[in-house]
Amino acid sequence: MSFASFQKAARALAGVAHALAEEHGVGDLLTSEARIMPTDILSGPDYLPSVAARAWRWGTEINEVAETLREAGLPADFAEAAASVMHLWEQDKDQHDQPLADVLSHLRRRCSPSAEAPQTHAAEHPQVPVPPSK
Repeated sequence: MSFASFQKAARALAGVAHALAEEHGVGDLLTSEARIMPTDILSGPDYLPSVAARAWRWGTEINEVAETLREAGLPADFAEAAASVMHLWEQDKDQHDQPLADVLSHLRRRCSPSAEAPQTHAAEHPQVPVPPSK
């Protein structure tokens, strides 16, 4: 399930990113930028403490991404979920030298999941039935 959570969600997120890029006429720029990105995002988790240390800045940006997606008529759920993760890492502000295990443990919620879940716009983006796997 861990691999599927990444692999399938990453592809769906790529689809949303490409749709947003096309909406704004920057599809080629997105593709060019993606070619220079690291490919070991899942296989090399040692970078995650650095992400957690910057989450306090990225949370605001990802909320702006969610709003941009909504304005384009695209699902903002991925961005809202990312904002929720960034919120859990706010306690790690500028602490780039934390052990990976500590950073990962900060993702475990200390209260009920609904208490910290961001507001979603389910009415704007109703769930689409998923066809059975072949």
